Amino acid sequence: GESGTFGLDNSDIRYADRMTLAGKNLIFGITLHNNPTVEDVWNTTPAWGFPFAGSEVTPGSVAGTVIDGQLAQGVLGLGGYALWNNLLYVEATGYRTAPQGALQADTTAVNAIQGVTPYWRIALQHQFGSIYGMIGTYGLSAHEYPAGVSGPTDLFTDVAVDAQIEHPMRDGGVLTLRATTIHEHQSLAALFTEPTPAAANLHNTLNTTRVNATFEPNARWGTSLGYFATTGSRDSLLYTPAALTGSRTGRPATNGLIEQIDFNPWENTRLTIQGVEFANFNGATRSYDGSGRQAWSNNTLYVLLWLAF
Repeated sequence: GESGTFGLDNSDIRYADRMTLAGKNLIFGITLHNNPTVEDVWNTTPAWGFPFAGSEVTPGSVAGTVIDGQLAQGVLGLGGYALWNNLLYVEATGYRTAPQGALQADTTAVNAIQGVTPYWRIALQHQFGSIYGMIGTYGLSAHEYPAGVSGPTDLFTDVAVDAQIEHPMRDGGVLTLRATTIHEHQSLAALFTEPTPAAANLHNTLNTTRVNATFEPNARWGTSLGYFATTGSRDSLLYTPAALTGSRTGRPATNGLIEQIDFNPWENTRLTIQGVEFANFNGATRSYDGSGRQAWSNNTLYVLLWLAF
């Protein structure tokens, strides 16, 4: 492009090997990637969670946790992982803000992280007869500059719990249940102490929950139903009124449902019809943005034709 830059989508480059530990099989390796949770193998974490595709025009909540895509393609992480006895999975990764090199005052940077951000992942999985189950936890702790790459930082600590169950049906179909909940504690030292404060509270919390189920009676058809919710502290300076994207109440509370039907006529082709309905958006049902917009005005019908080659 004319700007002389290039971009790199979600990427994960890894080394893997295996050995025996305590008489059990151990798979281990090193991963280099650019989005926390993109290296994960379950469909519960933010990078791979439901919905797997969605409309770009559907407005998002006024707030989102750091681990829920905020650092995607903006960091580079190097970590190690291991799976012991096909039962216990562990990973530890450190992330740096992607732009590195000559020191300079980059005043255009937004939410760049200071130093190294640690990430952890622990999961237990087991096969109960024909039923597969997993339960785990993941999280990170990041110091972020609100703007630029110097000065005071805000501290965000994210801790999440997730689970996945796959239940084969007698007629050959599969029922998959997935859930994740993320709790974020915010210490907003930078935003709170600015000459013109951008946060009313020094400490805030933010929570994200997603629960969904997919039923696939065969390889051609699939139906899914999902619930999503964002809740958090009231902060009249952090969440301000603004047309479409703002919050009249100063609260990030957003929740709703997602329904989806998938049709796979051929192995590399998928047709998806998806509906998104909001019960609340940015803290209210009516005039949530302070400009008269209703939560249901953001409902979306999305049709996708996907070709893989």
